Amino acid sequence: MKILELDKVESMDFKDHAVEWLLDSDDPSLRYLTLTEILDRPSDSKEVLAAKRQIPNGPIVKKLLSGQRADGGFGVHPYQKWTGAHWRLVSLVELGIPPGFRPAVKATDLVLKWLLGEAHLNNVPKINGRYRRCASQEGNALAVCSRLGLAEDPRVVKLAESLVEWQWPDGGWNCDRRPEADHSSINESLSTLLPTSNGRSRVLEAD
Repeated sequence: MKILELDKVESMDFKDHAVEWLLDSDDPSLRYLTLTEILDRPSDSKEVLAAKRQIPNGPIVKKLLSGQRADGGFGVHPYQKWTGAHWRLVSLVELGIPPGFRPAVKATDLVLKWLLGEAHLNNVPKINGRYRRCASQEGNALAVCSRLGLAEDPRVVKLAESLVEWQWPDGGWNCDRRPEADHSSINESLSTLLPTSNGRSRVLEAD
């Protein structure tokens, strides 16, 4: 779904000024997303391709990658808010970095190591027949890795399989450990259903 259907808006003056302001941004990610998500320009148009090529060198992307270490991390736990690799990667893919972008791919290593580690996997209790898991963590990682072109990586496939195993009867997930909790959490469920680069959910493909 596009953010705004400009041709269906009756009064365009203030909308046009806003779009012009976005297109005049120094950040290529903002220009790219304005062209593709607001103006619905073809992905192979000259202006879209020009903005897309510049995304890895955009100021926000560079800031998110500043301080990256040789192991791909940033000197803190991958999930530390909001400076860990997990959160930086979510922002990077939302900014439109291309599949295979090496700094981002390198950062996924620590995230996957954390999520697939024994300590993490052993902390998913089953209470009253339902796994209690903060699935937004796996869901965000799944979306990030899929958009980076890593959907077929065995570690990423394992994330998808685990999410399917932990899924609640109503289709979502929840980490609420109270025995009486009987419905999934929107917060924990939404990110697991974010589309991959081809518009499908990796979790649904694994089911």
